[in-house]
Amino acid sequence: MSEESRSTRELLHDEVVRERRGALRGRIRTAGITVQDILCCEDRAGFVGPGHADGYTVVLSRSGGYLRRIAGEEFFVDASGGYLTRPGDEHRVAHPIGPGDRSTEIRVGAELFADRFDGPPLSRRFTITGATDVHHRALLAAGRRGADDFELADRLHRLLDGVAASAGHWRTDTGARPAAARAHGRLVRDACAVLAAGTPGLRLSLEELARTVGASPHHLSRVFRAVTGTTLTHYRNELRIRGVLHALEEGEGSLRALSYAYGFADQAHLTRVCRSHTGHVPSALRSLLADRA
Repeated sequence: MSEESRSTRELLHDEVVRERRGALRGRIRTAGITVQDILCCEDRAGFVGPGHADGYTVVLSRSGGYLRRIAGEEFFVDASGGYLTRPGDEHRVAHPIGPGDRSTEIRVGAELFADRFDGPPLSRRFTITGATDVHHRALLAAGRRGADDFELADRLHRLLDGVAASAGHWRTDTGARPAAARAHGRLVRDACAVLAAGTPGLRLSLEELARTVGASPHHLSRVFRAVTGTTLTHYRNELRIRGVLHALEEGEGSLRALSYAYGFADQAHLTRVCRSHTGHVPSALRSLLADRA
C-alpha cells in the first residue's frame, strides 16, 4: 500500500524504533496531530544533552519518573502529569530512578497549541486530574482497538482540553527567598522520585518518606503543598491510582492483587479512592482500557 493511500490514522503494535531517547512502540496520526507511545531506555542518572525541541508537544507520563530541564527550568516528571515544549526549547533529561518510564508525546500545530497553552504558565510542568488521565489512557486503548479517525480526533481534543485546564498547576514557591525556593524545589523533586520509583516508595509512611529525603514530616508536608498546591496524601493517591491504571493496561486482572501491591487497606478502599480520583470504579476501568471492545 502506498504512503498516499494509507489512512490518516496509523497504529503500529509491534514496531520498535530505536531512538536516542528510547523505544517508540506505537503511533496514532489523526486530525493533523501525532501521538507517540514512548518507552525510554536511557539509564544515565545525570543530565544528558542538550537537545532542542523541534515542535510543539504535550507530553503525558504514564509510568516511572525522570528529571527534565527545559529552558532553564528543572522539574520531576511522573505519572501525575507531564510537560510542554515549544520549538527551540533547550532540554536535558536525567533518570535518577533508572530507565523504563513510559510516556505519550502529542505533537500539535502552532495554532492548536496557542489556542490551549499560550499565555504565562507558571511552569512547563503540569499535573492532570485522574479523570483526564483516564481520557488519556482510553485514547490509547481506542487506538489499539482500531477506532476510526472521527473517534480518535474527538478523544484527542477532549484530552487536550482537560490538559489545558490543568496546565500551570505546578508552581514555583513564590513566597520563599531564591535560595530557599531552590532548596524547596529539590526537596519536592526528591520526594517525587521516591514515590515514582514504584510500589516500595508508595507503601512508605510519611515519616519514612521524610526520613528518606532528609526532612521532618512537618517540613516535607508544608513545603510540598507550598510548591505543588496539593497535599502529599492527595499526590500519593494520584500516583497509586496511576499505577493501578498502568497495571490494568498491561493486563493485570486481579483487583485484590492490585489493592495489596499499592498499599490499599483492601479492595473496597481501592474502589473508593479510584472512584474519587477518576470517577470510575476499577472494574469499569478494566473494561475501558482493554484492547478489545
